[in-house]
Amino acid sequence: MTNCIKNRNEFLFLYDIKNGNPNGDPDENRPRIDKVTNRCYVTDVRLKRFVRDYIIQTEGKDLILVTKLGTKLANLTERVKESLTDGKESKIEGEELLKILKEKFLDLRMFGSPLAFKNAPEEWGERSSLTGPIQINFGETLNHVEEVTFHGWSSIPFEPGQEGSTPTTYYAIPYGLIAFHGVANENAAKTTYLTENDLKKFKIALWKGIREAISANTRTKREQQPRLLLNIVYKENIEIEENGEKKKVPTEYHIGALEEKIILKPTTEIKEDINIRKIGDYTLDFSKLINALKKAKDKIERVEYCLSPEFAELYGDNLISAITAIDGKIKIENLNIDYLK
Repeated sequence: MTNCIKNRNEFLFLYDIKNGNPNGDPDENRPRIDKVTNRCYVTDVRLKRFVRDYIIQTEGKDLILVTKLGTKLANLTERVKESLTDGKESKIEGEELLKILKEKFLDLRMFGSPLAFKNAPEEWGERSSLTGPIQINFGETLNHVEEVTFHGWSSIPFEPGQEGSTPTTYYAIPYGLIAFHGVANENAAKTTYLTENDLKKFKIALWKGIREAISANTRTKREQQPRLLLNIVYKENIEIEENGEKKKVPTEYHIGALEEKIILKPTTEIKEDINIRKIGDYTLDFSKLINALKKAKDKIERVEYCLSPEFAELYGDNLISAITAIDGKIKIENLNIDYLK
């Protein structure tokens, strides 16, 4: 496809949570806390689920491959049969089927997927997965955290005329500022057909999904708020000198580990970051991130950003001002996903 993304994108996404569990473990649904670092981590699968759920809510489940059929998670064969309702699924094979799937499913174009079809066409050979251009590392809190336990009562239905309740317990962290880092690779985009419009939808769903998706509207997730989305768009090509001659080559570069270039420090009143309970209980030092951007400035076409009002007032405006001052040739664009004045 000719309209696939041509520029590498690298993004940093920060959101916070208060008195919640951002990603429960599969055994006891406890927050996933690294015992060495005392930081809470969130898997990329959890974040992608918010993205998928938001797209399903706003555009319908027909765009999403990894979803549910009824009450159970669909396997690939069932999902494809359900989506190809014109009876052609038994006639479409191999690369033709793969092409249809990529054109149909937005999350396949974004994230890729295992392609474990039953009775898969032989011409697919050893292909067992399609690597998505958008790859996201595990998220992690920038502050140290500790687990807390909340006890309460929940109403449960009984026979007509009766009332009842049962004790409940859930595990959470008091506060966490979670940082995710990811890349949208322009070369991989050619294999899944990821377009600029797809990438725009991803950024909107990323920002809104952790707050607006139904899966975020639960007891343990409802205090999630997006705080910062920073997206670096690299140039398609750069000019280099080789053997005394200048020529253009693909940029093929990204900084990497953006989340490690932000230093969180508790305020003097809080003293230790384990005591942080809300936005404003800490300061953020972006100097390492700014220095990394300065070193890569000749490779950067533009920087996009979105800020929550509270985050902008406390930290973000200084960050954007510092990025703007790096180089007048770098375009700075406010995505303003929430359309706030």
